[in-house]
Amino acid sequence: MIQLMHTGRISHPSNTPHVRRPIAPSAVKPEGKMFTASGPLEMPEPRALSTEEVAGTVRDFRRAAGAAVESGADRVGIHGANGYPVQQFLSSNANRRDDRYGCSIPNRIRFAVEVASAVAEEIGAGRTGIRVSAGNPFNDVVEDDVPALYGALLDEELATLVADLHLLHGGDEDLLRSVRRDWPGVLVLTRSGADIETRAEDVEDRLTDVVPVGTMVLANPDLVERLKAGAPLNEADTSTFYGGDERGYTDYPTLPETITAGARAA
Repeated sequence: MIQLMHTGRISHPSNTPHVRRPIAPSAVKPEGKMFTASGPLEMPEPRALSTEEVAGTVRDFRRAAGAAVESGADRVGIHGANGYPVQQFLSSNANRRDDRYGCSIPNRIRFAVEVASAVAEEIGAGRTGIRVSAGNPFNDVVEDDVPALYGALLDEELATLVADLHLLHGGDEDLLRSVRRDWPGVLVLTRSGADIETRAEDVEDRLTDVVPVGTMVLANPDLVERLKAGAPLNEADTSTFYGGDERGYTDYPTLPETITAGARAA
């Protein structure tokens, strides 16, 4: 599976080949800094997309999905979470538009639905998924109407366009249970920071169908063997994330290496 991501306003001109301002639903500067070759820099005020450019961005998602499948991907996931463009359009502070993509909930969900529709039309709904992070303030987004907003987004129409929904859970158990009850397709659940036992319980309790273990796999190249053996897991070193070299990516020890190191220390 390949995830389609657009940074929107969570960017910096120095990270682009033409030193261009970031684009976004509205010209609202996000709080925070962006990683650049010169170190973390304040993110600038983005340029608001025109109505025609929004439609062009939808087409970009379509082309990217087609290219992903053509290159060998079996499925595509739309990144609609973590304060990036899909969620920026959903957000009441990042989206201050007064056209068909702004103000009301039906307008603010339009971009997400159009992207899902375009991708599904290009590669098939059975190959399409979407990730959302309802109520997550990461990257300076505000969603002050989460139940109504996501109730409208995750309706029957979206369920016909994507095969699975990936929910980044922020602690709202009522929302999780509501999504589990109403979503007819496959539900993927990420509880940030949860241990493997908690994730397994979510599957056993039928709160989700699938749980990701990406960070655990990063830190444990032999995760399956460790779980089968009931062995302790390496902890991911978050200070190396986005570091740009092998540290924190390919240098975690396997279980035999951990045992050998422990024996030597003893």
